[in-house]
Amino acid sequence: MKRHGDVMKDPFYANILFAVESKLHEADLLAQRRGFTLTDSAIRSLLVRAVNAAKDRPPAAVSSAAGAKDKFLAEVLDQLGAVRAAIREQRSRPDGSTEEIPLAGADWVVALECLSDSCELRTGSQPGSRKYLDYLGDFIGKSQMRSSMP
Repeated sequence: MKRHGDVMKDPFYANILFAVESKLHEADLLAQRRGFTLTDSAIRSLLVRAVNAAKDRPPAAVSSAAGAKDKFLAEVLDQLGAVRAAIREQRSRPDGSTEEIPLAGADWVVALECLSDSCELRTGSQPGSRKYLDYLGDFIGKSQMRSSMP
């Protein structure tokens, strides 16, 4: 199994991690616009559910009586599935050509578990913490500034 730091430094995983983190940051901003605050705990739970779904253990359906936050998190889980579906790997064929293939489930799980570990490390044992989400906001913001520079 890959260690957290190894995954963070691996160029193969960099785009996967960034795509997931961008979606989590986007979800955090959308939650605020809808009038509620996400916590690191909710994000860790979401990542665990995404790992379980990748391992063919889909989450239970959200009931119509569920609260707005639970329904929102179910939407974000679906969006993470769409992120995975959009990621393609380049595989070399024996004839020298390449083909695009879907991201392997094992690689998706490694990336999600790495992000879950990162969230847990930043959060610690503080209930209601947003240290990871605040970090994501800063990280994504700086990344967007760098990409917009000439």
